[in-house]
Amino acid sequence: MYVDSLLDQEGKEVCVVGKLEKVEQDIVFLRVGKKEVLVKHNGLDSYKTNIVRVKGVVENGILQESTVYKLSDDFDLDYFNRFVAVNKNFSEIF
Repeated sequence: MYVDSLLDQEGKEVCVVGKLEKVEQDIVFLRVGKKEVLVKHNGLDSYKTNIVRVKGVVENGILQESTVYKLSDDFDLDYFNRFVAVNKNFSEIF
């Protein structure tokens, strides 16, 4: 399930699409919509583009990376964030 926040997602497998803001040790900070999401990465090779899709399980408020996909820097994050908002309201469709 695509989300824009890790709140109420503890123990669940989720996906986020976000823009890389910074890296501190083993944590990647992504801008996901208007929120910041922390991701514990398994290596920085997958974070060589500005925009990534990360899938993993939320543990202690941090997304534990299982897979990362690099997305094009011209990926329309605003449009995608609108999809995520609709997805939350109509999750039975998606």
